[in-house]
Amino acid sequence: MKSCRVAFSSPCRALFVLLIVLWPAVAGASGVSFQGQWHQVTSGAGGCESCSVEIRRNGPVLKVTARDGWFAVTHLGRVGGGSSAAGIGRWNEDGAGRYRGKPFDIRITIVDEHLHMDMSVRMDDGSTQAVRAIFDKRRSEKSGRLRLAHM
Repeated sequence: MKSCRVAFSSPCRALFVLLIVLWPAVAGASGVSFQGQWHQVTSGAGGCESCSVEIRRNGPVLKVTARDGWFAVTHLGRVGGGSSAAGIGRWNEDGAGRYRGKPFDIRITIVDEHLHMDMSVRMDDGSTQAVRAIFDKRRSEKSGRLRLAHM
């Protein structure tokens, strides 16, 4: 039986070796998946012990459903070397408060194993209200010490 050997030129061989060496780092760059249940640690809209979001993935599309009455659809992207997704959403019509039924733009990013959310809510008078929050998959005392100023 004859062996089959592929001859690579020196630059091709170097590129191939580099790809093999770097593949694990590229494939798992963020180390944390968007999918799953995230518990709110802090928010610019006020504290909420029971607030959380559930994120489900379908290819590059993420469906984000919040326990406190909003939902969004985002699309995965790569910005600044971190994992991020951007899209649109809406607060529930039957909810209470100033955001009831309001549409918004949203961006979520994973930074240091935390989910950072930036929401821009369009108000009736044409202005926008920013809502920022940090979520964590682990519910621990350490994560509770995060401050909104670090976002």
